[in-house]
Amino acid sequence: MKTPKRILVVISGRHTEHPALERALKFAEFDNVHIHLFNSIYEPVMELTDVLSSEHRKEMKSQYMADRYLYMDTIAENLDQKGISCSVNVAWHRELHEAIEEIVDELEPDLVIKRISADASNINPFTMPVDRHLLRYCKAPLLLVRNSNWVNKPLLAAIDPTVLDQKHIALNHNILEYSKMLADVTKTQLHSVSAFETPNMAPSMDVGWSNIDFESIKVETTNVHKNKMETLLKEHDLFMCPYHVLEGRADIAIPNIAKKIDAQLLILGTVGRTGLSGAFIGNTAEHVLANMSCDILTLKPNV
Repeated sequence: MKTPKRILVVISGRHTEHPALERALKFAEFDNVHIHLFNSIYEPVMELTDVLSSEHRKEMKSQYMADRYLYMDTIAENLDQKGISCSVNVAWHRELHEAIEEIVDELEPDLVIKRISADASNINPFTMPVDRHLLRYCKAPLLLVRNSNWVNKPLLAAIDPTVLDQKHIALNHNILEYSKMLADVTKTQLHSVSAFETPNMAPSMDVGWSNIDFESIKVETTNVHKNKMETLLKEHDLFMCPYHVLEGRADIAIPNIAKKIDAQLLILGTVGRTGLSGAFIGNTAEHVLANMSCDILTLKPNV
């Protein structure tokens, strides 16, 4: 898979550092890319209709927009001096996630990069409305980043090799190919993981399980998942890379292995506009994301 050519970078306010832009510049080291810098602003004071006249609101909005464009143009000039193609857009929108979705529909970027929306007091950044909406509805690949730059830490690709429907099959292939590309860009090791649950068949006083070998069932189920995982990895020349087939709930097993290997990025999939439930059963994927402390990249299938 080739590196993304058109990258939409969401610039969050006026800061001295922009981690989302730093990630985009990493791709620019490997290929010619076009970076579209996007910023959305909104000032609730504009709704004070009893205080501000229509003309005053128009004048204030114009000044806000001009000031933000000036700031964004400064960033663009720095990119231009580095020989990187870029463009700038500033939107006035009450809802940031809607503004981002609209610009994605307009530009159809190969990748959207945004800093995770979280303040210092929020231990679960994925409860923030903006990121939750984007994780569910952004049509383009979405990379949510934290503060630090990419360093020499592993990447982790989460897949389900046992799926049978075409959307999920395509999603597995997309995740692995994109993960390989990112491993090349970051020059780091790629791990893959698959988590599964065995049926809860613990012996009960009300049911006679004496003739059932639960341990054999557990071993057989594990082997089935492991064989399917190995087959899929071989298709992508990833069989020699570390992989993990884990029994347990995905929202617990995946964050645990990510912490164990000190992963800097988790790559996983979403299907359709029904949330992250396409990649895992129910709301498991959202729980996975809520428990992660690294960057997150979500992908959708190409079918």
